[in-house]
Amino acid sequence: MSRLAVTMSLGLAFIIGSLATMAQAQTQISLWEKGAPGFEARRDMAEQAKDYWVKSVNNPSLTLFAPDQSKNSGTAIIIVPGGGHALLVWPPEGLAPAKYLQSLGITAFALKYRLAREAGSPYSIEKDAALDLRRAIRYVRAHASQYGIKHIGIMGFSAGGELVSMVSFDDGLGDPKALDPIDRESSHPDFSIFIYPGPLGIPEKLSSAPPPVFMLNAYDDKMAVTDTDRLMALYEAWPKVPLERHILSGGAHGFNMGERSQLKAVKDWPHRLNDWLLDMDFIRAVP
Repeated sequence: MSRLAVTMSLGLAFIIGSLATMAQAQTQISLWEKGAPGFEARRDMAEQAKDYWVKSVNNPSLTLFAPDQSKNSGTAIIIVPGGGHALLVWPPEGLAPAKYLQSLGITAFALKYRLAREAGSPYSIEKDAALDLRRAIRYVRAHASQYGIKHIGIMGFSAGGELVSMVSFDDGLGDPKALDPIDRESSHPDFSIFIYPGPLGIPEKLSSAPPPVFMLNAYDDKMAVTDTDRLMALYEAWPKVPLERHILSGGAHGFNMGERSQLKAVKDWPHRLNDWLLDMDFIRAVP
């Protein structure tokens, strides 16, 4: 075989391997086989996507990023991107954090949820978008053995943080009589991560112990500072529940995974989450 033929063969093998890896990395899972309850007729309506956003989500789904099995930490995190409930900041706050968490040995799921503030939307935040996150947790819990998962966390950016609030602080009990076995599972997360969260969903008080929590926002993002202050106040009654909070000196709102900022602390903020996950034994140290 000529050198050119060998080179072309190796190049083709690399391309095929890369495409296979990408396909595996971005397996999309519909949360309801026949569509969201009460909105089944909208299941096949096409999504819209451009640049950094996705809109017109009518078939809520999870995009799976599974780690190499030799590195699987036994932890899953469902990522809930922001976008003001009018769009999803999909690559920066959905796919990018999923890929980062995958690199830590985490089974990452990026959630596409229904958008209540999109023009002409028939959905509500509290009922439909929050239901999508609850269903996502139940789906992952129902398939935990398949993915080698022991712990399930949820991570929300901005408006996604509002959904994390709505889901983290209720009992999450499943229906033991449900026909769908997924609905029998609990939707209560094992831990929660808030990245510059919005104000919705934070209760006045808690009647039971909340999940361990990691919070991070910038000092010049006054909305998120206020909201994480409120979250801190909730946890004061539960001093034994692990809590970690970071307030960066700058970065404002919407710095995503840090790539939009020139500030080193903002660029490096995912490492603070990495440290917390290590300290909580949700991941293993990588040599």
